[in-house]
Amino acid sequence: MALVSWTLLVLGALALAAVLVLLALYVRRAVLQRDGGFDMCVRADSHDGWAGGWAFGIGRYRRDTLEWFRTFSFTTWPKRTFRRTELAVERRREPDAEETYELPAGHVVLICTTRDGTVEVSMTDAAATAFLAWLEAAPPGGQFVG
Repeated sequence: MALVSWTLLVLGALALAAVLVLLALYVRRAVLQRDGGFDMCVRADSHDGWAGGWAFGIGRYRRDTLEWFRTFSFTTWPKRTFRRTELAVERRREPDAEETYELPAGHVVLICTTRDGTVEVSMTDAAATAFLAWLEAAPPGGQFVG
């Protein structure tokens, strides 16, 4: 009987911990989205340690920077920061056949260049339009040409 009690106690503690983790992630996401955040996936060149697939996250504009936060993280600081003056969109494309399974429905892919190399971002069509408008709103002569 004592073994059953301990087992139930441990399972209950694990369930409570899982609920608290999910609640913390939900609250963090809600705070980031309340501050103008939008769903944005990122895939960068392999030279910066980001080899592989798409990473899910939340993008947020802050003055002349685009901050990107991982979805499944507890940090309150961005994982990546893109300065408007150092970011240029090379082209826009639809997700390929494999990416349609990896990316959220309705996302488009923007291939961008930064001072550190190439980075691909994925977002909804409306968010991509806002992103392009934000880039074009840069002061004259400030856009990175590379």
